[in-house]
Amino acid sequence: MLRATFGLAMAGCLLAGLQGVEVLLGAVVPAQAVSIPGAVAATPLLSLGLQEDPLSAFFVLVLAVSGAAISLASIGYVDRYVHSREAALAALFNLFLLSLLLVCVAGTVFLFLVAWEGMTLVSYFLVVHEDHSAEARSAGLTYLVISHGAAAAVLVALLGLSVATGTGQLSAIASGAGGLSPWVRDGVFVAALVGFGTKAGMVPLHVWLPEAHPAAPSNVSALMSGVMIKMGIYGLLRVVWVLLGGGPSWWGYTILLFGAASALVGVLYAIAQHDLKRLLAYHSVENIGIILMGIGASIVLFDLGYPALAALAMAAALLHTWNHALFKSLLFLGAGAAAGATGTRDLEKLGGLVRRMPGIALTFLLGAMAISALPPFNGFVSEWLLFHSLFSAFSTGSPATELVFAGMAAVLALTSGLAAYCFVKAFGIAFLARPRSEAAATAQAPPGTLTAGTGVLAGLCLLLGIAPALAINLASRPLTQMVGTSLGPGTSLSLISSLPAPSTTSAGFAPGIIALLLGLAIAGIWVASRFGVAPKVRVERSWDCGIDAPTARMEYTAGGYSQAVTRIFQEFFRPKEDVERTVAAGTRWDLLTRVRRFSEESVDPLLPSLYRPIRDGFLWSAREVSRLQSGRIHAYLAYMFATLVVLLLVLRFVGSPSP
Repeated sequence: MLRATFGLAMAGCLLAGLQGVEVLLGAVVPAQAVSIPGAVAATPLLSLGLQEDPLSAFFVLVLAVSGAAISLASIGYVDRYVHSREAALAALFNLFLLSLLLVCVAGTVFLFLVAWEGMTLVSYFLVVHEDHSAEARSAGLTYLVISHGAAAAVLVALLGLSVATGTGQLSAIASGAGGLSPWVRDGVFVAALVGFGTKAGMVPLHVWLPEAHPAAPSNVSALMSGVMIKMGIYGLLRVVWVLLGGGPSWWGYTILLFGAASALVGVLYAIAQHDLKRLLAYHSVENIGIILMGIGASIVLFDLGYPALAALAMAAALLHTWNHALFKSLLFLGAGAAAGATGTRDLEKLGGLVRRMPGIALTFLLGAMAISALPPFNGFVSEWLLFHSLFSAFSTGSPATELVFAGMAAVLALTSGLAAYCFVKAFGIAFLARPRSEAAATAQAPPGTLTAGTGVLAGLCLLLGIAPALAINLASRPLTQMVGTSLGPGTSLSLISSLPAPSTTSAGFAPGIIALLLGLAIAGIWVASRFGVAPKVRVERSWDCGIDAPTARMEYTAGGYSQAVTRIFQEFFRPKEDVERTVAAGTRWDLLTRVRRFSEESVDPLLPSLYRPIRDGFLWSAREVSRLQSGRIHAYLAYMFATLVVLLLVLRFVGSPSP
């Protein structure tokens, strides 16, 4: 039954993806209106309707591709590693996919808000699926409280637009938003940035993400990090570009600032993590920051009158949205396979898994190379496009823009380097060297469907790195819808091609040629080693300091590897150290003091100082309000009577017409 459930989910994703491709290739899907009987139908703001325009279709395709691969992997994951309420998990997984799809194709404000709330509630129940874990319960509550605060901001933004334009249809709002006052537009932008930025995991609204993603089952973590947080990006693009038609430069600079902070904070805290899934969660914050930098740059360049350069920056954002969905889904599935086989997510207790699960190790390595922006994988393409758009600001003649964009390019370069450093740790500590625990030494290979799902995602990461024009062509209609232009007709579907550059620049690269040269080099090395003259090899033991049998305790640890960075940024991390020392018997000399145990932990300061007090205040308020539920009928009648009196007074003094 579980196999059929996830099989149907995969089929549904593929069908939705085919529909999305048709729209992106030029098909027009008429909007579907749904009538509501009764008095509700007479209220324009409560209308229902579906629409799939190019922007919707692009995100539907992101959902479809990642969702289908995750559904395939979930068959084996749930069968092997989930041992309670598997049917409930499968049902909620399908509801989660449906809510994500409805968010993308909602044509009215009312349906969008309903789908948004449904997405939040279903994902909450998935986060707390393993409710026997205190970590899952705490993470779920934090996620629920912060998500509803974000939903309130989304409600303000969309209802504000609806009231100001007098319609609940998103297409009609886009037509009528041009006459809004600057104050209304700015207010809607701020509310949308807060609401959608929270769901995306933007710093400083990101704290829920590294709490909720590790606590959820790994197939759910893959869907949340790969797809759900992209709904925040979709909502921001829908409001800022489609409904409001872009905005002033300060909107773009604001998004650029938050994007740069998210990228840098995310990658730094990822380096300090020892929990493999928490490490990946912080990298989601980092990559959301990269996407936001592309969106912010596009707004600034468009406002300065450079639509071609704005299209280049937006193309980088859209392409990185798709790329991140692929390699982050892959990495979470790989981390789930490792955690499921060993019973731990602690890097200090893994190691040597390349021998126990070679397929997962290979796909995880490819995903790590993709997220580290190494050619010829897809992460390199989108980050290269973003670099190109940031450096193109030097042709605008605006000193302020040149200075800000140069700083953003420096942040992006630092982030890319630190990401590669972090994934050397993630892959090396988890999969290479000797096993650091008995569980790692005896881990069993994961089910074939789980390995197949990661293999599909790894293949797509390589394909979009070799032939990025495939994704860029599919993004041309969303680019035209938002910016008014695309990257131009020179984009080729050829396997070996250069990405087109706007007329104001001359840079380009040939990802297919890079891949071909790498392939030839690998083939040449293999042929030389297989058929060449075998060199004389003498095998000797390496120097082991006189220790006859090296053990796993002598390997690099995750904490030891991270200290090269955490020491440099220790004022930022403020790590908590736990040291246990012993002194030789009969002496107090420091020279004879021996460290028996050392551990270091870096905690995101916003969690204990800001978000946990907010969560605790919410719980306190809920407990106080629950006292109203006395169980006595006359008390409930009194509440109803008091509410009626208050409403009558409001209608009398607020709703009455002016004389």
